[in-house]
Amino acid sequence: MSDSSIPTYADTRKIFQQEENISGDLDLTRLPRFRKTLANDQGTVSLELKFMLNDAKQRLITGRLQAQVNVFCQRCLKPLAIALADDIKLALVRDEEAALRLDAELDPWICEDHKLDLAELIEEQLILCTPIVSYHESGDCIAQKDYVAGEDATESVTTENPFAVLKSLKDSDSGD
Repeated sequence: MSDSSIPTYADTRKIFQQEENISGDLDLTRLPRFRKTLANDQGTVSLELKFMLNDAKQRLITGRLQAQVNVFCQRCLKPLAIALADDIKLALVRDEEAALRLDAELDPWICEDHKLDLAELIEEQLILCTPIVSYHESGDCIAQKDYVAGEDATESVTTENPFAVLKSLKDSDSGD
């Protein structure tokens, strides 16, 4: 199975037995939770997934995903293009008890029935590999906002006391 459109579901009874590969591009419209974290709907997600059974008959999903998306810069709140990449090494399990028995190098993916939602799996991996904080290269958005950095910043700060107004009110009350 190799084309540019990723199927909605994979039948877990077949895909692991046949040791299938899925590769292609996934449209951002199929990733609603991930899209909420983005600045806009522009971007690409490419992936390669391999489904196999290991010697212990564990169902493994390995592969790689890459994405080019726009997030918000945490300094200036303007769109910022970032590249995401993640190596996937998952074991498909039926419940949390089975997940506890996995080797440390495998992450569990719980799937209770025979339908594996591929977009949900990719969406979760994208959310996990997205940086918590993203911002433009140093100085790029600071220059846009006319921020003053370094020693010049301390010189430009006024030393007026914010409570001076209260002092003037107190002084005017005591004069009565």
